[in-house]
Amino acid sequence: MDHIRGVFFDLHGTLLLSDDVDAAWENWVQAFHSEMTQKGAAASLDEFKTHLETLFNAPEPEYMEPGMTLFMRRVKALGHILGVDVPSKEIRPLVDSIIRVWHEGMYLDADARSVIDALRRRYKVGLVTNWEHAPRIHELLNELGIEGLFDAVVVSDEHGAAKPDPSIFHEALTRTGVSPGEAVYVGDMEVDVEGSINAGIHPVLIKRIDQGNWASYSHDASTGLSLDGVTQISRLSELLGVLGAE
Repeated sequence: MDHIRGVFFDLHGTLLLSDDVDAAWENWVQAFHSEMTQKGAAASLDEFKTHLETLFNAPEPEYMEPGMTLFMRRVKALGHILGVDVPSKEIRPLVDSIIRVWHEGMYLDADARSVIDALRRRYKVGLVTNWEHAPRIHELLNELGIEGLFDAVVVSDEHGAAKPDPSIFHEALTRTGVSPGEAVYVGDMEVDVEGSINAGIHPVLIKRIDQGNWASYSHDASTGLSLDGVTQISRLSELLGVLGAE
């Protein structure tokens, strides 16, 4: 792949791993339910889970207030469904708190830093991630010590569109001065493959067999997309060989 000038990564499940993502989800749901109960919601945990099943797939809430991320607006709307009017000034602390619970126990892929360092010597390197509360992504990258390794960080919440919409990839390309045909995108789900193809970028799908992964989420997100012509790797370090950057 001598023509490649840019390498872009997904975050969750690609660079950031979990040994038990289902347990992480359960802990997050319980923390979220506890916070909403303290605000006055009367829903049982099972009822609350039912509401959460559609939370992220629902249309963006019409409620809008300056400075509110998409997830903050979803929490505000969820409160209304549960019969609770959470004051706007209390939304941000609540959201920050429960998202940190979600990331508890997650860790950076052991190969991530060395692979990105090696890539930076030859390529523009970027991060393109779907996430509805952008401040947490920048905070998390700083906690992991890798924010400064990327030439561009594009978060769907800030951009206004999410994968597989090609515009989120085009934003990263524009920021780095790389054309679609000169880029690869590394992700762990079919939405990553679909989105990169939509943007004219070569997809690299990572399917781990021996590291903490998001296999259950990847399965849930399966759409039956054909993977013909998609480069597949089982660990990040293999990417250097694929690109001829060893």
